[in-house]
Amino acid sequence: MHRVGTWVGAKRWPNRMSHPDNWGKPIGGQVIDFTDPRAWANTPQFPVDNPHAGDVMGVALKAKSEGRLDDVIPVYWDFGTHRRVCWERLKEVHTFEEDIALWKAAKAMKWDELIHPRRRKPRTLAEFLPETLQHLALA
Repeated sequence: MHRVGTWVGAKRWPNRMSHPDNWGKPIGGQVIDFTDPRAWANTPQFPVDNPHAGDVMGVALKAKSEGRLDDVIPVYWDFGTHRRVCWERLKEVHTFEEDIALWKAAKAMKWDELIHPRRRKPRTLAEFLPETLQHLALA
């Protein structure tokens, strides 16, 4: 579980389907509290930009008690030109440092594929990650 205020990443890498030279740096976001009005703004429950905090608290606590928020967290993403809150699945979110390491490893793996196009067995992502972060290749 990620604490409120933790900077996270979720493999949001601009242009990651293009040539590795064109890949943008990973986009980071900050975990916010599930009762934060920003997390509920412009949702079916609150179709307004700035919902009342008291109303949000009631809906959020009810959703939590029903188990609808067990595997998701709200993340306040900074896209550079704009900011947005998205509810992310816990299994898809890593600390920002881990996301940077994954980005570097994925970029190195892509370069390796381009440099060695005839390799019969492609190298795995784990081969490009530091030993302490090998567990990220399994996710």
